Amino acid sequence: MPRYDYRLVEVFTAERFGGNPLAVFPRAEELYPELMQRFAAELNLSEATFVMPSTRRDCDYRVRIFTPRSEIPMAGHPTIGTAFVLGHGDRVVFEEGVGPILVERATSPAGAPIWRMTQPRPRFGASVEKRPAVAAALGLDASQLDAKLPICTVATGLPFLMIPLRDLEALAQARLQFERWKSLGLQAENVLPFPFVQVAPARFRCRMFAPEEGIAEDPATGSAAGPLGAYLVAHGVVPAGAPARLECEQGVEMGRPSRLYVEVDGTPSDLAGVRVGGECISMGGGYFEL
Repeated sequence: MPRYDYRLVEVFTAERFGGNPLAVFPRAEELYPELMQRFAAELNLSEATFVMPSTRRDCDYRVRIFTPRSEIPMAGHPTIGTAFVLGHGDRVVFEEGVGPILVERATSPAGAPIWRMTQPRPRFGASVEKRPAVAAALGLDASQLDAKLPICTVATGLPFLMIPLRDLEALAQARLQFERWKSLGLQAENVLPFPFVQVAPARFRCRMFAPEEGIAEDPATGSAAGPLGAYLVAHGVVPAGAPARLECEQGVEMGRPSRLYVEVDGTPSDLAGVRVGGECISMGGGYFEL
């Protein structure tokens, strides 16, 4: 009977039962995509990754990423967690749906060992002017939005709608109203909501909802934290640097606190690069028999 092993790891945390859990299948070359999807649905985590030989000479491994409902081209915590599980030297290049993704060992501002990924160059969409409708889609009033900042889409992989809120109370109250969210007309682009609040000059708390992917709320979203960093530098909230640095907290409202470290290269008008990193901790593993 074939056996398919996986490792379980918490990503963007050093604490067990915190961060964002991930299942990594390190030897998935014999699995076909339909079975990968069924494994991801059975585990019912935000994502699971499947590692196989790369089809490109400039990459070390091919990594396919599945939510409980679909395959996605790139994501932060699956990339970071897979690098941690494989432990491939000080750097590894993954072949993902968006192309090669570099992941490197690094250290956090506190000196803790982390893995850090370089994301594709950020892409900005137009601002969304229907601010009351956006607020209502989160179960909030328009007065709870931060009026000083725009609501707009930013992407380094999947697109996220950056929604600045006034305070932590508004963030805690946020509940995605799915029918109202669909009425905004963003579904065709698969845009996901990413409300956030500034809690210190370079520290932010965030939340992310993705019910259509089977994720009521995500404890940590690296593929949104990178775009958030780009957004904040582009709009002057975080000063440009060499690089600009900020921290994102997520999962607090879920009881799974996460911390993501973000670096942004370039100027507000020319953002050259985005990197996202975090700690990981092993939780064990398991296997499927078929």
